[in-house]
Amino acid sequence: MAPGFANLPIAQAGLPKASICLNNAIIRSTAAGAHILANKLNKVATLGHAMALAKAGRTADAGQMYEQLLAQKPQNIVVLSAVISFHNRYSMRFRRALPMLQLLLKLRPKAASSHALAAETMCNCARLASASQHAQTALALAPDDPDVLFIAAHVAMAQREYDTALGHLTHALEIRPGHRQSMLQSARALVATGELATAQSLCRDLLQANPDDMNVIGLYIHATRIKSDDPIFVYLRDVILPATEKIGGMHLSNVVKQLAKASNDFGDYDGAFNLFARAKAVLPMQYDAKHYANFVSTQCTNISRADYFARGSQSDAPVLIVGMPRSGSTLLEQVLASHGQIGSAGESPSLNVIVQDTKARSHNGEDLVRAIKQIPDGAAQKMAARYLAETAQTGALRTLDKSLHNFELLGFFAVLFPRARIIHMRRDPLDTCVSCYMQNLSAWHKYTQDLDSLGHAYMQYDRLMAHWEKVLPNPILQVNYEDVVRDIETQGRRAVDFLGLDWDPACLEYQTSKNRVQTLSAGQVREPLYTSSMRRWQRYDAHLAPLKAQLKPLYPDGFDAPASRSGRV
Repeated sequence: MAPGFANLPIAQAGLPKASICLNNAIIRSTAAGAHILANKLNKVATLGHAMALAKAGRTADAGQMYEQLLAQKPQNIVVLSAVISFHNRYSMRFRRALPMLQLLLKLRPKAASSHALAAETMCNCARLASASQHAQTALALAPDDPDVLFIAAHVAMAQREYDTALGHLTHALEIRPGHRQSMLQSARALVATGELATAQSLCRDLLQANPDDMNVIGLYIHATRIKSDDPIFVYLRDVILPATEKIGGMHLSNVVKQLAKASNDFGDYDGAFNLFARAKAVLPMQYDAKHYANFVSTQCTNISRADYFARGSQSDAPVLIVGMPRSGSTLLEQVLASHGQIGSAGESPSLNVIVQDTKARSHNGEDLVRAIKQIPDGAAQKMAARYLAETAQTGALRTLDKSLHNFELLGFFAVLFPRARIIHMRRDPLDTCVSCYMQNLSAWHKYTQDLDSLGHAYMQYDRLMAHWEKVLPNPILQVNYEDVVRDIETQGRRAVDFLGLDWDPACLEYQTSKNRVQTLSAGQVREPLYTSSMRRWQRYDAHLAPLKAQLKPLYPDGFDAPASRSGRV
């Protein structure tokens, strides 16, 4: 999805988000023997130059060079592979790789490297079923190739199959013990499965060999509650920061974000806030407030209850959890997914991809309205069946989909599943927004660039959810994070009852369950609940005037009183 609320790729720091892109500094080559072939073609210097530009963050210049090479040699295997890899790992314009990928598969249909690149690309484009097929083909062709095993593990992680991923990575490391990218991906998988201490230890081992690797440092800081005397933090602050200040750009922004997260951990709240502000200033993003407001207004104005009639599937198996990031949704997901009859598809990209396949442009209200009004029943049935096939969990009566930004697509979802339940997770607006601002979210979250944009985006979300509650045929339950923290059992029972199921005591054992978490909240969800997680915005109050100006309608009794939903714009 376009600016604002997409479910997006791993950040440059290598955070273990359930995303669908490979970190650009981890895999150096998927196509085995590419450099040898490049030598034969006398293209090493040019390809090497393009790669150097990409690694330096000069993706526009690198992209131009790759395009020139492609124009000169449009059917050259090495060039095709290099350009596909560039879009997967540097430009993040994944769909641009698709035409080249089709040609590569035509030219080398039986090459493991072709299918490995296809698996990576399809995974990045959220085509997980296709990605899995290509990964399996690559494994069949080259079962002992560490690069292929790595890609297969990456696809497995995107599907929340962490044990499978760890199996592939273990095999890769048996074949090539120094396969650094497999070691780092193993640490990511360990974070996702809650084995934080083991992941931290593995990161320390990796940093012994290369203390400047920001992928490893980023993962370590994400998985650790940092103390001010932590040697890795001290090295980042005293050695890496001065070096990257000379480079600037995304490298500096990345380092500063990691320092900000660490500073917040050990209680330097003003310092952390200022560091996040600095990181955003180093690498500014432009949030188009007018465009996003128009996207919301178009749906609010043109979609009514009359648009929902006998179309789509009558299945009530899917359950969407929607809301803003940092609203406490991971905690609720883990509670519910511990129930014996509830499965979780995690942050599934399926609904978003299905919408894309209708040719609806990202954040284009007119396209969505047209799709909602014009989808015939037959097409709605097929789309619903596809969604169920892509998200269904074995043995589950209900399957959670926690892609929060599906709140933008609820009008479309209701055509496919008019009986499916929706859980709307809310948290105090100031707490939500401040937490969003102070996270290393991906570049797609452009609304977090500054506090004014953040407040504007929140108000649009609030307005759109108010509209859906009025017009959708679906049952919608609002769950407040603060209520969950105060009384998790009562709120858990309330949510389970809403899903039409009997209570399962296992829901209260969520911290020790086998459910996997691969979000920014991976560590936090396994910590004890504390009411100190509420009203955290007060730590940063001196900085929040622009945000408060936007959110003021939600606090009619002042910011010391609970927020309401009476101030919708």
